[in-house]
Amino acid sequence: LGSYTMYQGRKFIIEFDWQGCRPLAPNGEVVVAKDGPFPPQCSGGNPQRVFGSAGSYVKPRVWSLQSGVDGSDHITLFSKTLRRPLKYSAMESLELKAKEGDSVSVRRFELQHEGLREARFAFNCEDVYKKMAEAGVVNRGSDCDMHLGMMDLSAAFHEIPYVWSLPHFYKVTASDASQHPRSGLEGILTPTGPWFQSQVVVEPESGRIVQSMIKEQISIRLYHHSQNYFFTKHKPVTIPLFWKFETKNATVSERQMLSDFQSTFQGLNAGFIACVVLGGVSLVAALFIGMLLYRANSLQSVEEKRKKIQAELQGAVPPDEQRDEDVDGEEQGFL
Repeated sequence: LGSYTMYQGRKFIIEFDWQGCRPLAPNGEVVVAKDGPFPPQCSGGNPQRVFGSAGSYVKPRVWSLQSGVDGSDHITLFSKTLRRPLKYSAMESLELKAKEGDSVSVRRFELQHEGLREARFAFNCEDVYKKMAEAGVVNRGSDCDMHLGMMDLSAAFHEIPYVWSLPHFYKVTASDASQHPRSGLEGILTPTGPWFQSQVVVEPESGRIVQSMIKEQISIRLYHHSQNYFFTKHKPVTIPLFWKFETKNATVSERQMLSDFQSTFQGLNAGFIACVVLGGVSLVAALFIGMLLYRANSLQSVEEKRKKIQAELQGAVPPDEQRDEDVDGEEQGFL
């Protein structure tokens, strides 16, 4: 058994205009509840909350019957670059080597299309909202004009049109192949395989992230704009600036410690299972012995009642009739 503490910091990714998103009724009461649902002009009515792991630990298993990450289909990590949560999908369970031939059981998670799609700020993306957003009437998702797998960082970097993606625009999809960001560049590889993938490996008992390979690409988006007097005669293009790889690995000693930790829990589970099985066998044996004793007691009670009834019947017969019956019995014997 164990415990952990959860702290609540900032609740939403985008700060709300609370006066516009939570208007007051004529009687002075707030029309919209504190936690929503919010009207469409407030981040599409579905604000994105701040949550997820900082990258060192995820939710641990604090008692043996609790389901840990080994039974979960995803975990959530908070991206420092994107400043929003990213969903990592479960891929496989495997074992990492430790000292002296021991191993530690872990589970691997990867950033897939589902996680990239859920992290997008894509609300009020219809064309009718574009001019309204420019006029400041409504909020419009910053990723509405981005391909799936690319996210706009301009709001976090002084309106410089930086774009986040995986290296070589890995897992970026476009409805038209000619509009894909790789189509406007020369000499860029088409990424395949896990080398371009972001993934983490988690030990389920402690929630410790024993391996993490976070890969990011920062690009700049060049496009036609009335205030851009340098970039006027070229087609819009997104140019990669640099990659960022952040890799962490637990040492062999740390893996050995986690292996011993898992062995201790497995020993406790084995003892608990043995106690439960032994208790069940003892209960069945007690029921069987109780049934035998009850049967023997029942048979003895029936026999005693039969003898008592027979004695009462014999005592109820008159002496003359009993003598006649004895004489008849002797005559029949003589014959």
